[in-house]
Amino acid sequence: MIKAAAGGGGRGIRIVRDFDEFEKQFPQAASEAQAAFGDGGLYIEKVIENARHIEVQILSDGENVIHCFERECSLQRRRQKVWEEAPAFGLSPAVREALTASAVALARSVSYRGAGTVEYLYDADSDAFYFIEVNTRIQVEHPVTEMITGIDLVAEMIRIAGGEKLSIPQEAVRISGHAIECRINAEDPTQNFMPSPGQVTALMEPEGEGIRFDTMLYDGYWVPPFYDSLLGKMIVHGADRKDAIARMEAALKALTIGGIRTTVPLHLAIAANPDVTAGAIHTKYLEGWLADTPLSASLSTSLRPAASQTENA
Repeated sequence: MIKAAAGGGGRGIRIVRDFDEFEKQFPQAASEAQAAFGDGGLYIEKVIENARHIEVQILSDGENVIHCFERECSLQRRRQKVWEEAPAFGLSPAVREALTASAVALARSVSYRGAGTVEYLYDADSDAFYFIEVNTRIQVEHPVTEMITGIDLVAEMIRIAGGEKLSIPQEAVRISGHAIECRINAEDPTQNFMPSPGQVTALMEPEGEGIRFDTMLYDGYWVPPFYDSLLGKMIVHGADRKDAIARMEAALKALTIGGIRTTVPLHLAIAANPDVTAGAIHTKYLEGWLADTPLSASLSTSLRPAASQTENA
């Protein structure tokens, strides 16, 4: 795999399987990286087929380092995360311990300060994990970690930035239940994810135990066509993964965003997907499923919310 050194969001990445392909793809990746990040530098890493994307949340004041366990981020489209969970499912205690210890050791070795995410690829076939990168900031999916640990990661990050020492010992960090986050975007999944800017003509947020909707939307808000299409993040917390999936499905059905089309129908389809519920996923699963599944028909009928949620004004 050829990757942009200054990259992110899946840009500047090429997979090659022979030297001829390498010679062809290398300059293309460099050009894309230069255009996207102002830096054409590249590096090379091993390709893990059907890998899962698992990341560890860390907090550090430069001396003391703790982890807040891991997140599962394997459901991706165009290398952008679509559905995130905490904790990751199906990990043995030994793998979880090795994974989190690796992240803590890395942060300690560089005297890291702040909140951060250490990202890995996990090969379920060999039960091995491989370091990808560190995101030296708070992540979009941080709420699922907050839901299962009860730790306000943003508040802790601000305290550390203000010069305070980390007040949470590692032994105080515990996993409680399971959390899932869906990224709701202004896109139409039945039309190849065509952007859907426009005015929000109605907004009704779900309420109830274990439900959190992080958004900047309000009735009358104009969604512009110029920026990232993220509208909000639906987060739920349940007793276990099965319960969390059921709560997510109910929360998505209760969400109304009128005037524009959104990816809510896609998330409802994901929640009902038996491979997802069984945990039989990897970073390329969603795109393969979308290529093989006639979503235009299925999402436009039984899985699509009411017209008031999706129709353009």
